[in-house]
Amino acid sequence: MITNPRNDFERMFGPYPDGHCFEIESSSILKKINDKAKQQGEGVKIAEFLLLRTANGKTSISIIEAKSSAPQDDDKYINDVQEKLSNSLSLFIAIYLQRHNNNNSELSDFFKQTELSNVSFILILAIQNCEKSRLPPMQDKLKTVLKKTARIWNIDLNSIIVLNEAGAKKHGLITPTTAQ
Repeated sequence: MITNPRNDFERMFGPYPDGHCFEIESSSILKKINDKAKQQGEGVKIAEFLLLRTANGKTSISIIEAKSSAPQDDDKYINDVQEKLSNSLSLFIAIYLQRHNNNNSELSDFFKQTELSNVSFILILAIQNCEKSRLPPMQDKLKTVLKKTARIWNIDLNSIIVLNEAGAKKHGLITPTTAQ
């Protein structure tokens, strides 16, 4: 499971193999960035974590934003999620490329040794308390607001996913043994 959960839903994620989960939201580089940004009255919003997986010879990195609930028809909510997912992708690549004081020590060797040119990125919003019928319209909205990011990074729009707790279990983000 992730080591720095902020709520009960986040406690349910994992466990993952050692070195395959990067808790970007808790990274010291983000803290430094936000300490500087707060002096100017702004901060960088970021997703909870990244998950590195390899299956059938293909590597993917999922960027996961976890929410306990979602409001009805709130564009601000979707825009906030878009900002977090986009910022997380950018910050991860900046860390990978050692753009911050040549320091990517927070990344495990698994992340460091991954050739990013061959990685598929998956952008995931996981919402604990969300009816299944609400997921497709929310996913459509998220795809719309992430379209530019997807084009820039050549991410397939089908790799932008909105899941509820059951979907997170099905995708292996939450294992049955960690669910409460």
